[in-house]
Amino acid sequence: MDREKIGTKTSWITIFINTALCIFKLLAGFVGKSSAMVADGVHTLSDILATFIVILGLKISSREEDEKHPYGHEKFEPVFAKIISIVLIITGFLIGYEGIKKLVSGEIAVPGRIALMAALISIIVKEAMYWYTIIVARKIKSISMEADAWHHRSDAFSSVGTFVGIFAARMGYKFLIH
Repeated sequence: MDREKIGTKTSWITIFINTALCIFKLLAGFVGKSSAMVADGVHTLSDILATFIVILGLKISSREEDEKHPYGHEKFEPVFAKIISIVLIITGFLIGYEGIKKLVSGEIAVPGRIALMAALISIIVKEAMYWYTIIVARKIKSISMEADAWHHRSDAFSSVGTFVGIFAARMGYKFLIH
């Protein structure tokens, strides 16, 4: 199997997992009355977009040499890694902005247990996705895929924050809900 096929297969698997995780997080957030979990679910939507960028990057960087690119297209891959970074930064700012708006408006509710369970499941799934993706990325020497793997790892850490916030809110510290 060639580099592009291996990377694309791995990326499609993570897209499928992220889609299921996104739906679960959004449902858990709405049912469990947790805006933090809803935000985490929306963040997972951005993960799906980032992985599509990886697929595009693999496709372009795997092209053979041509007249305009006599040394191949490998140099395009770092560009796609930077695009992934920009998508993540924008998503982070938007989630932070929405959280601040919720805190200022005073729309505070104690999240349900399902939101707490969703955060725990997200931590486990995202860490597993990190290991799966990083192993493949290093095997095929893909910078953009490695960036996506680290994105999965940062999502696991983000879900730890979500878990702590939901847990603390359930214990009575309502300002940690968002």
